[in-house]
Amino acid sequence: MQALSAALTTEGYDVFASNVPVDAVLILSALMNDDAVSRHWNTLEAARTAKATARRIITLQSAHIPSGLDGLSRTLRKEWPQTEVFSWTLPEDRMQWTDLVLHALRSGYGDGLLTVEGQLLVPVTRDLVTPSAPPARQPGVWLVTGGARGVTAACAVSLAAAAGGTILLAGRTAETPWLDDLPETRDLKTLRGLLAARPREPGTRLSPADIDRHARALLAGAEIRDTLAAIRDTGAQAEYLVMDAGDAASVEPCITRAQARHGQITGLVHGAGVLADRYADEKTEAEVRHVFAPKVAGLENLLRHLDSAQLSHVALFSSAAAFFGNRGQSDYAMANALLTNAAHQIAARATGIRIKVFHWGPWAGGMVDTSLASHFEAQGIPLIPVEEGARIFATELLAGDPDQIELVVGEAWAAS
Repeated sequence: MQALSAALTTEGYDVFASNVPVDAVLILSALMNDDAVSRHWNTLEAARTAKATARRIITLQSAHIPSGLDGLSRTLRKEWPQTEVFSWTLPEDRMQWTDLVLHALRSGYGDGLLTVEGQLLVPVTRDLVTPSAPPARQPGVWLVTGGARGVTAACAVSLAAAAGGTILLAGRTAETPWLDDLPETRDLKTLRGLLAARPREPGTRLSPADIDRHARALLAGAEIRDTLAAIRDTGAQAEYLVMDAGDAASVEPCITRAQARHGQITGLVHGAGVLADRYADEKTEAEVRHVFAPKVAGLENLLRHLDSAQLSHVALFSSAAAFFGNRGQSDYAMANALLTNAAHQIAARATGIRIKVFHWGPWAGGMVDTSLASHFEAQGIPLIPVEEGARIFATELLAGDPDQIELVVGEAWAAS
């Protein structure tokens, strides 16, 4: 870091904090040896400060340590149209960094990976080719994080139908049993009414908030059981595990118990994730940590307690926000971009693992409610039908091009 600062000074660049307009600010926070959340939060904070005086903001990350600053830069360009924001990924050899950064500054490079030859490599998209033949059944023991509900559940059912074996669905939500005296329904409003009218002990009273929480817990439990039944209907085995992927103390005992019952886990599908949407200028460290926990800490916890020698498939659920950027999702874009960069490292180290990163566009379900669906429609971004998205997932994971790690599913996000 000192050598880079000295070289920039020699070249005439001001490397110190300044309150006067400058051409470019380099942010080195992600090159520090902090935890992943701190590196990314410090970078975002530094970028917010630099925006007041800099025409260009350039964040630096190392190919040696998975980071997601490319997702940040793509998002900030949409939120800060008056500022040029780029991310450069430096090669592992630190001795090359000074010359490469100086060369990139002189060349006016945008986002990308700086090679030792001074070239800039950038990701591009190409048409998705779906195999015409159905994938051969590959039974194994599959751990699927993200719960037994929504789009992750649909993907798990499609995987069970295509691969067979055992599907272990892991989520934070407990499987609340249905009440014996309550009629079956999947409609939230109807269920609230049934719970409100249900006989209670004299003197007891439930608030509308209590009734709503109880109704949602009952529906979540019912959805979990519906998903397990759908998986078993394919001929595969299924079990639901209460596990918080972002909590290391939750992951280890859960995986240990599951493998004692079903054998070594051979496939991992990491679909866990949460949102905390807010513009970067208003984003808090607590929100960044909340978003990073299931995605980033979750993957670290899972890989720490799974035997990589036994894994044949790894699928990571990313977002188009990581690939194209999306207003209000700087933390989500960073977390998913970090997952993507980690996937490339896994693939380089363990050539026997088929690994896929799915950059999902918006689904017609899951986190996309009616208002958000209207937002995407207004931008001309079509929603992915759940059944079609699940089919693409299973087919590409099991029979897609093994050399194609990243897949963008859905259309490109609008520039705004």
